Amino acid sequence: MKDELSKEALAARIEDMCSLAQKRHQPVCSAFLNEAEQYEAQRLLSRRGDVSFAFWGGSDVCVRRILKVSESGGYDGYDPEHPDTGGFHVFPVTLTFRKADKPGHRDLLGAFMALGIKRETVGDIFIGEGAAVVFCTKTARDMITDCITTVGRIGVSVSDGLPENSEEIIKPVRYEDITVTAASVRADCIVSGITGMSREKTAEFIRAGSFMLNYAECCNISRNISGGDILTLRGYGKYVVSGEPETTKKGRIRLGLKKYL
Repeated sequence: MKDELSKEALAARIEDMCSLAQKRHQPVCSAFLNEAEQYEAQRLLSRRGDVSFAFWGGSDVCVRRILKVSESGGYDGYDPEHPDTGGFHVFPVTLTFRKADKPGHRDLLGAFMALGIKRETVGDIFIGEGAAVVFCTKTARDMITDCITTVGRIGVSVSDGLPENSEEIIKPVRYEDITVTAASVRADCIVSGITGMSREKTAEFIRAGSFMLNYAECCNISRNISGGDILTLRGYGKYVVSGEPETTKKGRIRLGLKKYL
């Protein structure tokens, strides 16, 4: 279920959005973007001084978010309390079911895709006890509310908006704080510190394309790691560098990381 745009396609789409926003003097929104696409979009747009931009997915804890581009100095209209009228057009839908039933993320997404709903029109899906919340575009919302009555063999009821207990369902990503001590901030040293592999095995791991730095494959074992970097290690999870490296009394490097759980 691949939904990630190539860097070239994303860059072209962002350029089109910028041109359209300036031509119409109105904000222009993308479809939902995943984390890698958001990172690249922010990198590209931060270089420009002729537009402003923002991301929103329906909640502060959402990972998949819509990009809105506005002409620089224009009215952004962003209101996190009312993201639909704020120009992002993100809508929450609630699906309720028996507490004994346990539909998974793939079950819900599969039911949506079976209707012909495109992945890019669906944002984050949060599942709780007896209910799930989906953030989506208006088109996806209308199809879900009109057509979904079952998810697999599970009967569901669908309604617009958030449930009263939404704070029990919509929860942020959890992290585990860890510390890595290494000889330097080189990628091979840090990856070795995370995995426990020898430097030789780590070099093979990185050169085999199993390490991603800021969502891009990194095969350079000498690449330095710094604060804010996002590290993805195949088979070992994803990590965010939570601060700048510190030097210990013995001259080694101590690096704080947050591991996605």
